[in-house]
Amino acid sequence: MRKYNVALIILDALRSQNLPMYGYSINTAPFLEKLSKDGVVFENAYSTTDQTDPSFTTIMSGRYPLVHGITRHGPDVTSKHISLFYKTNTKLITEFLKKIGYKTIGIDWLGRWHKKGYDVYSPPCEVINYKIPFGARVNKVMKKLLTNTVDWFSYSLIAKLGKAIGYCQDESAYFTINAAKKLISRTDKPFFLLMHLWDTHTPFDILPEFLVREFYNGECSETVEEMVKRIKNEKWRRKVLKYHLKGIKCVDEIEPRYNASIKYADHFIEEFIDFLKDVSKYNESIIIVTGDHGENLVRNNIFIGHGGLFQRVIKVPFIIVAPDIPSNKRIKYYVQHIDILPTVLDILHVKIKGYYLNGRSLLQTIYQDEPIRDYVFAVSSTAKRRYSLIKGNYKIVYSPTLSDAMDKYGGIWFQSQIELYNLKKDSDDQLNIAEENPDITREYINETKKILKEHHRVRLRLILQKINI
Repeated sequence: MRKYNVALIILDALRSQNLPMYGYSINTAPFLEKLSKDGVVFENAYSTTDQTDPSFTTIMSGRYPLVHGITRHGPDVTSKHISLFYKTNTKLITEFLKKIGYKTIGIDWLGRWHKKGYDVYSPPCEVINYKIPFGARVNKVMKKLLTNTVDWFSYSLIAKLGKAIGYCQDESAYFTINAAKKLISRTDKPFFLLMHLWDTHTPFDILPEFLVREFYNGECSETVEEMVKRIKNEKWRRKVLKYHLKGIKCVDEIEPRYNASIKYADHFIEEFIDFLKDVSKYNESIIIVTGDHGENLVRNNIFIGHGGLFQRVIKVPFIIVAPDIPSNKRIKYYVQHIDILPTVLDILHVKIKGYYLNGRSLLQTIYQDEPIRDYVFAVSSTAKRRYSLIKGNYKIVYSPTLSDAMDKYGGIWFQSQIELYNLKKDSDDQLNIAEENPDITREYINETKKILKEHHRVRLRLILQKINI
């Protein structure tokens, strides 16, 4: 058994296509690009769903959403979903590592079942904010000072001042990194650390403006107010204006702000890695960086966030840096979030018995340059029943009925009940070719049904057998 530290950094709503190591022409993440050269970049990494709660559960458990039971997010998670999670005896990586002496730390606020196995699980402000926060007016002033800073030096000074007087932002990588550093400094045990960075999720309203200006040239071909008129669902239109695009005036500004948010998080990830090096823990740590899901931003001329099973949403970055892992290596084969838990345990030489895993260790792929699977499978958490299968050149998105394909916003993530894409020719899944290719469509639907049947069969078996570790 190896007692390497484990740092799992999950950037919310971070898609791979906006990162330089995935071919993006704009250098949004100079440090992550440098870090990736110390390890392995997975070029075709996928989430298993399109929202946070089910994705985090999969990352931490090594099981698909339909197996662990959490297939919805936030207020849409029902007691039935949570009941299935416990009835399937789903375990999280924290529970395995805590049993062998790890200090388990989560800087996050999702709560509920996500807290299982942690010694410490808190949002950053609960960790570093010793004083009672000042009133809303002072917090508003602090936020304005931070967003109007002119460089990193002034940002750091004002952020330290804010922290000293009790100001804190749970959504900011600055405070998340500082909370992690504080907790790591307090333990002499090997640690497992989860850092959930929210900066890359809308709204992008806490970014320093000097960073935004690096990516946005002020162009305004259409206002957000004009754009939302094309959103048919009033509830979604209102949410886009009041939350997701709060403070953004022009459609042209949306992706630049997203890019700025990536660079903001990248800056503080570098600060965290520098800290690990300063305390002589970097060379004995497994570092994993990924996104829980991606982000559509503006698609089909409207802002539709990260619902749906589009490539922009399910194709995510995935980087591993670890002792004995090759450096500067790129893997082209399919991998998914289900593979994180078994890979970490394999690197640590930790064996678990009697626990069902969908994922497989990636060491075979890393060392032997061999694929571990021939398809990618994902389930929508926004539609009633909607699934995606990627195999070879093709991707199918399928719902058994038209009603199943609809979401609570009246179908903003809906294109057709059945969609088929040739990803080799259409990497952004824009041209549905299902009708012109009935044989391929039928084949992929049948394959999807087989996978669904297997997931439900496994879940039922886990419930009936009540497997124990």
